[in-house]
Amino acid sequence: MLSPDMSGYNGRKKEDALLETHEKYIDIQLVLAGTDNMGWKPKLLCKNPAGEFDPEKDVQFFKDNPDSWLETKSGAFAIFFPEDAHMPLIASGMLHKVVVKVKQNR
Repeated sequence: MLSPDMSGYNGRKKEDALLETHEKYIDIQLVLAGTDNMGWKPKLLCKNPAGEFDPEKDVQFFKDNPDSWLETKSGAFAIFFPEDAHMPLIASGMLHKVVVKVKQNR
């Protein structure tokens, strides 16, 4: 497990964000302050890549629209597996979150 990133993030608009996927890590995102309206879509249904997979950063971005939205308020968390495309940091203000990446044993 990597050490958690406990940072403040500026929220962004849906139209300014991309879906992201990871191959090696599971994302656990705990909202400490604010509300993160995270988008979600099955990775298999993502058809519009915004570039190639970056193995060093373990991320690929997609221009597809999320199929659903998860309103994640302070004190709540979301878990995203490699088969989940997700769009975090959708908020009107500042967010404080803990993001933990758990390495898959495959």
